[in-house]
Amino acid sequence: MYEERKEKFSFKSFFLTLLLVLLFVFLMLWIFPTRWDVNKLQSNLDIDRLSVLYDEIFANNIARMKDAAIGYFTNERMPSKVGESKKLTLGEMYDLHLLLKLKDKDGNPCDTEKSYVEMTKYDEEYRLKVNLSCGEDEDYIIVYLGCYDYCKGLGVCEKRVETTTTQKNPTNPSKPDNKPDNKPDNPPKDDPKPDNPLDKKYLYEYKIEVKDSTTCKEWSKWQKEEVKPTDLVKVETKTEEELTGYDTVKVPVTKTVKEKRQVSEKYIKDYITEVVLVGTKQVKVGTTKKTVKEEVVVGHIEVATGKVGEGTKVPQNTSSEHYKNITPHTRKSCSYCEDETYYTWDVYSVEPVYDVVEVTKDVDVFKTVNVYETREVPVYDFRTVEKEVEVTKTVYEEKQVPKYGKVKYYRYKTCEFKKGYTDVKWTENKIDPDLIGKGYKFTGNVKQV
Repeated sequence: MYEERKEKFSFKSFFLTLLLVLLFVFLMLWIFPTRWDVNKLQSNLDIDRLSVLYDEIFANNIARMKDAAIGYFTNERMPSKVGESKKLTLGEMYDLHLLLKLKDKDGNPCDTEKSYVEMTKYDEEYRLKVNLSCGEDEDYIIVYLGCYDYCKGLGVCEKRVETTTTQKNPTNPSKPDNKPDNKPDNPPKDDPKPDNPLDKKYLYEYKIEVKDSTTCKEWSKWQKEEVKPTDLVKVETKTEEELTGYDTVKVPVTKTVKEKRQVSEKYIKDYITEVVLVGTKQVKVGTTKKTVKEEVVVGHIEVATGKVGEGTKVPQNTSSEHYKNITPHTRKSCSYCEDETYYTWDVYSVEPVYDVVEVTKDVDVFKTVNVYETREVPVYDFRTVEKEVEVTKTVYEEKQVPKYGKVKYYRYKTCEFKKGYTDVKWTENKIDPDLIGKGYKFTGNVKQV
């Protein structure tokens, strides 16, 4: 009995002690936050601050596109018909120099095709859609334009968004009219309002990294004087064949001289009369009937060219073009002009139609005959005579010939070495155009002032 009571007592003590230890640990964890909880809270605050910065960059970019579009779409560039739209991509806006390049939160350029502005004409006003696509972010805004009373001579301006406010009770500005001012008998005490991390002041880190660089001047002129290269002097060489002097040599020269020699000479000994065939000729011997095929014009047809003309007066038909399907209508060339009558017409070309027919004609018949001629033909013979003839001989004469050798040329350019550096600046501006213009980039680091 004693041993059994001792065993039960030990089990209860152990269980009660374990329960108290677990309860103590739970209370400590509940009262005191862990380092992981603190770090997580700080990380969430940093993400919220960066999210606000990124949203502001996107909003600034889309506002720049809107302002550039309103400046571009003057009266003459506006769509003239109800329902008609005119569109400009971001790339086309760059080509027209309407704004500088837009970049996203990471410094990457925005999409020049998916980003665009589109102006659409309504009955009494215009609708401007501004769509911006930067990386994974894409959104758009809608703005209405028109000739409103508050445009102050600007013609077309942006429509103001009317806002309404609830009239306050003059006796209690924090409460609207006609609302009972019920107060509890025991109003709760105001809890201290937690700090809003967005209301605090922060500094944003910008950094620029400049690498080592070497800047060299232009190459000098080529010179014969030797230049040796160094770390800051670059040297190039070239070798050319040049005249270095003259040598006296004997060279063979071919000359022509006259000498008397016995030569065989051909001469005319006599003449004889002969009938000589000098050629042939075509002689007409009659005519014959022959059937041939010829292409003749049998009429004309009108062929649609696909062209459509428009104007205040229809042109007269010509031998080469006809104008059909006249449709008169009225329109305004501008919003304040009077109605004018316009015509539209289709343009047809007038083309001939050909056909092949058989025609019988008289055709001349010829035959080839030989042509002979009676001539006095010379008879030749040879005889030996003494004559002065030209003879070609080779003689040697002294001559100055040029002598060439290899000459080395040098040119050089001096260089200046600049050592790279890293510079960090903290600024109160989330987007600092001055630092960005100097090449600094936002690192993403933010610290509270």
